[in-house]
Amino acid sequence: MEKIFGKHSVRAVFLTRPDDIRRMVIAGKIEYHKEFIDLARRNGINYEFLSWPEFRRLGEFEEHDKHQGILILVKPRPTYNEKDLDLLKTGRCIFAVDQISNPQNFATIIRSAAFFGVDGIITTRNRAADLSQTVVRYAVGGAEFVKVFTVINLSRTLNELKSMGFWAYGLDERGQKTLAETEFAEKTVFVVGAEGQGLRRKTRINCDELVRIPGGIKGVESLNAAVAASIAMSEIFRLK
Repeated sequence: MEKIFGKHSVRAVFLTRPDDIRRMVIAGKIEYHKEFIDLARRNGINYEFLSWPEFRRLGEFEEHDKHQGILILVKPRPTYNEKDLDLLKTGRCIFAVDQISNPQNFATIIRSAAFFGVDGIITTRNRAADLSQTVVRYAVGGAEFVKVFTVINLSRTLNELKSMGFWAYGLDERGQKTLAETEFAEKTVFVVGAEGQGLRRKTRINCDELVRIPGGIKGVESLNAAVAASIAMSEIFRLK
């Protein structure tokens, strides 16, 4: 069973897959958890109150975890890979991340993708953060709203998506057009590389078009990967 805690994350599971919840555990005052007690009752989910020491022991929390006195035990979310790409056929916007290894950056991208309604996120199996408990925690519920696909070969995956009618854009400082100057295709897959390294050569050459974010000064030539991805999402959805 997967342990999910904190009000935002628990609420997201109730909204997307309540049937997967097996148990809800609460600590603290009843009135503080009224919303979740009502949700549990409506969905026929068992819940119980524990003392703070029992709650912390069950959750195995780290000192900085913001659990807010609520924890659910839930079936693990579905996992997706290359064989499941057909699920994206009807999508309009996909984001791919090229070997982004920092869990917080990956989580921020997932959270932003959920906010903007991105249809799916594609990440690589090697040299990249996976959809771990840490990433799910940092995404604060976002992982419940967007499918994450883990693939072995990103270039091959881009070509498969292009065969489905997607146009691939890569974020690169060498792009001729800025985000604002770009007329994005109806079906868009947008690729962001790791901070510092950027897009790998093979990934770059398999993009149909390179675009850039204007700005940068000497000493601050690039943005954090998660910030860059979030800016791109905002601009794509504004222009669409």
